[in-house]
Amino acid sequence: MRSLLISSFALLSLLSSMVTAGALAADEQPIKDRLQEFQSAWNKDDTTAMAAVWADDGSLINPVGVFAQGRDEIVKVFVQEHTSPGPFKATKYSTSDVKFQWVTPDVAVVDVSANLSGIRGSDGAAAPDYAHHVVWVFVKKDGKWMLDGAAGADELVYRRVGENELGAIAVAYGFVDGQNEYAALG
Repeated sequence: MRSLLISSFALLSLLSSMVTAGALAADEQPIKDRLQEFQSAWNKDDTTAMAAVWADDGSLINPVGVFAQGRDEIVKVFVQEHTSPGPFKATKYSTSDVKFQWVTPDVAVVDVSANLSGIRGSDGAAAPDYAHHVVWVFVKKDGKWMLDGAAGADELVYRRVGENELGAIAVAYGFVDGQNEYAALG
């Protein structure tokens, strides 16, 4: 009976992961569209549209470590960076090589190769392009993919605890099976 239950669970898990994989692939394009919205807004210095990609309560840590919590605070960071004499005013942002890692069907960690060109130093002199990686955490909220690093981090913690608990349960089942086999020997 136990073998049938475990086999059924394994088959269900396999089928579920196959269905989930197809659904997750379908969600990649909407996330890429959100990245394109951000890039387009950046290239226009449209700070409100840039921040609109974040969840209302989302968080941002920019490349120099400035932290903002909530869309209103994120807009303020972008305004400082994208208005004169901000360092990113009139710069061009481009992305490539987008890679997805699914935490759950509603949480994706997205690794993006990016380049920032047109940067000017405080003296107005041109600076070299800034090629870099960005790791974005997208969370599906009300059917729409939004940036939300804090919610994504929380989900990672919840999932790690869940996986550990499942491992502990499997070990406990092994002990019970071993005890049952030992008892059957008489």
